[in-house]
Amino acid sequence: MSGTSFAAEFTIKLCHEQVDGDPIDMGCDKWAELISQKTDGAVIMEVYPSSQLGIKSDLIEMMLMGQPVCTIADGSYLMDYVPDFGVVMGPFLFTDWNKMYKITASEWWKEQSEKLRKEGLEIISTNWIYGERQLMTKTPVKSVADLKGMKIRVPNNDISVKMFNNLGGASTPMALSEVYTSLQQGVVDGVENPLTTLYNNAFQEVCKYVTMTNHQMTFSNFIVGSEFWGQLPEKYQKAILEAGVEAAIFNNQEYNKVSAKMQSALKDSGCEIIELEPEALNEFKKLSVALYQEYEDKGIWTKGVYEKLQSIMDK
Repeated sequence: MSGTSFAAEFTIKLCHEQVDGDPIDMGCDKWAELISQKTDGAVIMEVYPSSQLGIKSDLIEMMLMGQPVCTIADGSYLMDYVPDFGVVMGPFLFTDWNKMYKITASEWWKEQSEKLRKEGLEIISTNWIYGERQLMTKTPVKSVADLKGMKIRVPNNDISVKMFNNLGGASTPMALSEVYTSLQQGVVDGVENPLTTLYNNAFQEVCKYVTMTNHQMTFSNFIVGSEFWGQLPEKYQKAILEAGVEAAIFNNQEYNKVSAKMQSALKDSGCEIIELEPEALNEFKKLSVALYQEYEDKGIWTKGVYEKLQSIMDK
C-alpha cells in the first residue's frame, strides 16, 4: 500500500471459488497488492475466496447490473455469452501450456473478447493456469467401464456435464464448496479438478483414488462488467491490466511449484495414483473428443472452430 491517506476512488470486489492459500487465491492477493501500488491507492481490490459473495452466475448478474464485482471465469462459463469461447475448455484440446498462450494471443481470441464486450462483460486478465484436471473417486477407475454410472461432481457448465455423460458417468453439477459433504454423504462418487484444488479442499479425506486422466488443461480469465469498467479512467484501466499480467505469471509460478508436490502429498494422505494404460487413455480421448463434432453439428460452435484452434496452436 502507498503511504497516501486519501480514500480509494474505486473498490473492486473480486470473488473466486478457491480456498484461502490456493495458487489462484495467492495470485489474486498479488494482483490486489500490485493494483494498489500502481494506482497509488486510488483503486482497491478486495479479495473474497471460497465463493463468499455468491456463486459465479450470481456474480455475473451483479456485473451486468453495473456493480464493481470481478470473478474468475473460464471458457465454459463465457460460452453462455459467446458460444465459441467454450472450445478452449474442450477435452484433450492441448497438452502444452505454450499452446494456450498462442490461443490467447491470437486474432481469434480478440474477436471473441470483442463479442463478449458487446454482451456487457470485459476480460481484464487472462492466462491464469488453473491446471490439468484429473479424476478423484471413491473406487478405482482404470478404464471407461469403471466410470459407468458413477456420480461425478462437475462444474455447472454444459461442457463438463456433457463430457462425463459421454464417458458413461452421471454428471452432477454443484458448487465446489458443497463437494466435501456430498462425497461424505454419498451424493456423489467422485470429483474432477486439478490436483492442487482436490488437495486444498481436503477431498483426499473422503476419496482415495486419483486417476490421471488429464482430460482438460484449464486456464482462467477474470471478468468485470463493461459498464463498471467504462467508469474507470484509462490510467486506472491500464494499471489494472498491467497488474493482471504480472499476477497471472505469479499464479502460474505458484501453481507449478505446488503442482510438482501434489502427487506425493496425495500419496502421503493414503491415495492411490492411477496412471491409465495407453489403450484406456485412448478410449477416454475417443469418447471425449466427439463433443467437438457434436457442438459444431448442432450449431452451438462455429463449424470448423476446432480445426481453426488446432492451426493456431500449430503455428
